[in-house]
Amino acid sequence: MRRQSPDFAFTVLDALTSHIAVLDEHGVIVGVNRAWRRFAEENGGECGSYYVGQNYLAVCEAAVSSHDGIAGALLEGLQAVLHGGQESFAVEYPCDAPDRQRWFVAHITRCQHEGHDRVVVAHEDITSRKHAEQQLQLALEREQLAAHTDELTGLFNRRHFFSIAAPLFESARRYGRPLSVAMLDLDHFKRVNDRYGHQVGDLCLRHLAGIASGHLRAADQLARYGGEEFVMLLPDTDARQAHSLTERIRSAVAGSTVNCEQGVIRLTLSAGIAGIDAADENIEQLIRRADLALYTAKAAGRNRSRMHSAAIAGLAELSGLQPARQS
Repeated sequence: MRRQSPDFAFTVLDALTSHIAVLDEHGVIVGVNRAWRRFAEENGGECGSYYVGQNYLAVCEAAVSSHDGIAGALLEGLQAVLHGGQESFAVEYPCDAPDRQRWFVAHITRCQHEGHDRVVVAHEDITSRKHAEQQLQLALEREQLAAHTDELTGLFNRRHFFSIAAPLFESARRYGRPLSVAMLDLDHFKRVNDRYGHQVGDLCLRHLAGIASGHLRAADQLARYGGEEFVMLLPDTDARQAHSLTERIRSAVAGSTVNCEQGVIRLTLSAGIAGIDAADENIEQLIRRADLALYTAKAAGRNRSRMHSAAIAGLAELSGLQPARQS
């Protein structure tokens, strides 16, 4: 087979869009292709020599000394290929321009040419691929967020709340740690919807969600349970502490207003609280007891909170009391 000349090899390299440099066995650049030269011209590089004759290892070492982590990875890969430790290496890295974000992948490959060891370093622009990956990741994150978030309030939805609450309940029961649930329900919410419309009703729900969220710790969980009802899960919190927190939220709601085109709306809420009990076998039973306490708060006149107690449990058993879904 007829051996091709070095000029032919670089003609082939010039036809490629990747920025390519060929190094000798010491890491010195012995040739570059047209795309490399064009990139150097466009980005303020050494347009006279295009770095030919410079040691690529030294260029990477200088970049590493300026705390460039990507240059460090590139240097390690280049040394491994040059010294025969591996045949090839690749690393992705950002290389931003003043007006846009760019990404490249560097492929380092060992080869032989004319009986001499050579290393080919090819930098390929993968910006389009990276942008597509970022868009896909954002879409997946939005989809995941939608799966466990209530669209109206931005809080967790009921399904996701249970996926969090169940293991927290089991952990609290196993290690004897306090855990409380509080059910919050806007009073006379149907009247708000009937008088002002559902858009204003939605505004009121977001108003309550914002106030309640502002009173919680990072470990606490708040979710929209359904309709105008919200549920709070409070780890390492006994029923009295939960009652104190719920009262602060109730007072904040009662002391605030919701402004709309039709006027100023004042809201109140009722709440029921229950702390974990030895008889509770699952999170659903704890929530049911908090819901029964909420019912008594509604029955007592609304705009108040009640802790679940033996008296409430006894009343529920005697009267067949069911959790409230009234406003």
